[in-house]
Amino acid sequence: MGINEAVVLEELPSLVYRLELVSNKAKVLAHGAGAKERNWVRLLPGDRVEIEFSEHDPTRARILRKL
Repeated sequence: MGINEAVVLEELPSLVYRLELVSNKAKVLAHGAGAKERNWVRLLPGDRVEIEFSEHDPTRARILRKL
């Protein structure tokens, strides 16, 4: 589905975040991606992030970077 921008709504257990897409206000769940998880900076509500959707589940995504 490609790369999109989203805004953090809340942090859930296990470093999963509830996000709202900037483009259409849809809600998704996302986690940190790959090697960046090791030096992860906690996100706060209101932070903008770049995400990549899961190929199998359109309600799940990976956070690529903070904008």
